[in-house]
Amino acid sequence: MKRLRTVFTAIYRLYEHSGFAMAGAVAFAFVVSLFPFCIFLGGLAGLFGGRELAAEAIHQLFQNLPQDVAEALVPQVEAIMGRTRIDLLTFGGFLALFFATSAVETLRAALNGAYRVVETRSYPACLGLSMLLVLVSAASMLVLTWAVVVGPAFAQQMIEPSWVKTLFDSTWLGPTARYTLGGIVIGAQLLAFHLWLAAGKRRLSDVLPGVVFSVVVWLTIAGLYSYYLSISNYARFYAGLSQLMIAMIFFQVTAVIIILGAELNRGIMEFKKLANGTHPDFMLPTHDGDVS
Repeated sequence: MKRLRTVFTAIYRLYEHSGFAMAGAVAFAFVVSLFPFCIFLGGLAGLFGGRELAAEAIHQLFQNLPQDVAEALVPQVEAIMGRTRIDLLTFGGFLALFFATSAVETLRAALNGAYRVVETRSYPACLGLSMLLVLVSAASMLVLTWAVVVGPAFAQQMIEPSWVKTLFDSTWLGPTARYTLGGIVIGAQLLAFHLWLAAGKRRLSDVLPGVVFSVVVWLTIAGLYSYYLSISNYARFYAGLSQLMIAMIFFQVTAVIIILGAELNRGIMEFKKLANGTHPDFMLPTHDGDVS
């Protein structure tokens, strides 16, 4: 009962502190930064496995998304990747990395609001951290691609026993491994966002509940969103823009889930302060005499 009350409190705080509006900004920034990120990912993949690895990495990037969302974005991304080639050590590589940080920077502002912290780091420091997180995210996508695609294929060629091929060809292993690895990568990225992207200092135990909550809810929502799209008709509302809006709405829901995880973490931390006899931040009086 107490945990359920904490979740409902976090939802209310999300509404009270404009979390839904910030989620819209994060979703827009994500769409804006998606194409530069894919270009940067292609350039990074070129250093290790060529365009084939880049193509597989892009495929894996959209693999866990609802089918309609992926169908709206993949053709445009493939078109960009087909005619845009960059060297990471050129100015074009730096620009791709810079514009790819748009979503991370917007998410930083949203997480700062959820944790009620004020940014004290300089802009160059924040921008450098965002670029580092984008670089780590791109590298993690390549690792995930190798683990899901290249690794099994390599194992089948190098190991003779027939049970290996049977194991990798089984109907349950592919989706299970994909979603498990995807959940691990998403969880690791969220941990980095909560621990280092947002201002202030938090321990792993402080942010872990919100991260687990976000990953579980996101995987559930992704499946339900696919079912919802199969029984709805977005073209009635958005006509030719329906595919774009499907992606935008899903990204906004994703941002809401991430910010809600931060609100949940903050609520748990404040309840711990209250239990320890420390005056919690959410009980401090506001300018009009009410409690925040």
